[in-house]
Amino acid sequence: MRNRIFFRTAVLLLLSALVLTACNRKPKDREQYLPNITGNAGEVLVVINKGYWEGELGSTLREILAGEYPFLPQREAVFKLFNATPGGFTGSYLLHRNIVIVNVSPEVDTTGIRMTRNSWAKPQVIVTVSATTPEEASELISGNRELIVNTIEQAERDRLIASSKKYEDKEVRMAVTENIGGSPYFPTGFTMKKNTPEFMWISQETTYVNQGILIFKFPYTDSSQLTPEYLKNKLHDLWQANVPGMRENSYMTFNKVIDPGFNNIEYNGQTMVEMRGLWEVENDYMGGPFVCHIFPDPARENIIILNAFVYAPKYDKRKYLRQVESIIYSFDWK
Repeated sequence: MRNRIFFRTAVLLLLSALVLTACNRKPKDREQYLPNITGNAGEVLVVINKGYWEGELGSTLREILAGEYPFLPQREAVFKLFNATPGGFTGSYLLHRNIVIVNVSPEVDTTGIRMTRNSWAKPQVIVTVSATTPEEASELISGNRELIVNTIEQAERDRLIASSKKYEDKEVRMAVTENIGGSPYFPTGFTMKKNTPEFMWISQETTYVNQGILIFKFPYTDSSQLTPEYLKNKLHDLWQANVPGMRENSYMTFNKVIDPGFNNIEYNGQTMVEMRGLWEVENDYMGGPFVCHIFPDPARENIIILNAFVYAPKYDKRKYLRQVESIIYSFDWK
């Protein structure tokens, strides 16, 4: 009897200790015990009432989240969507990497959009839309489309950058840093193809997929060098001089039908010009998407162009472009 009482007391004390530990655990400490996310890169789980998913609200979500990804040779959606009802949102669904929860009820106290991370798994992002009516939910989603898409894009990018840093090829990064004063993080598999003072070519090539990073450096004189017209002409000349094709008199150039797009962006304290478009090979039939980050170095002595591109004639390009784009986003000064 005494042993039984002692055993029950010990169990209660142990449970109390565990509860106290859980209550006192900081949010960051809690995350280390979370399971890893599930789902493939670029997938988004939408948790929504079936009737709303099949109506105007669902159409709004599909227009924004599954719209056409810009500057790809063939049509590809920004994200691949699949859905679950609120009642079915249990088990493995809770572990998905990207989740959009649409909560529509007249009992909602606070309407709006909320971003949270790592609620049920890591590294996870959850976008919660709360509204009293489906019409209000549609307005919230339409009015915050860039915020919603950019939040999920950034989560995907952060995962890729974390993987590049974990499995980086330090020799490649050191070589780039020695040349231009900083470098992206290149995952294992990327190798140095060419290394000169003004041009570097780092690539990962398989039978049917070529993912490349071209790095150009040229003297900075004034801010007019960061205008779209100047940069397009300059990059054309740099490609022609440094990136030959397989045939005689062939070289990398811009697609002749679709002009590249330009944006001024800021990321991790670095202001830069983003150029995004399609490349092809003069006098040949190769081509694919590219994205550039262009910025002066801290001393404003040189302009740096980080040029990510993909050649994958047998496959969709979105996944491969996101991978190399994340590499140039990982750039850091020494």
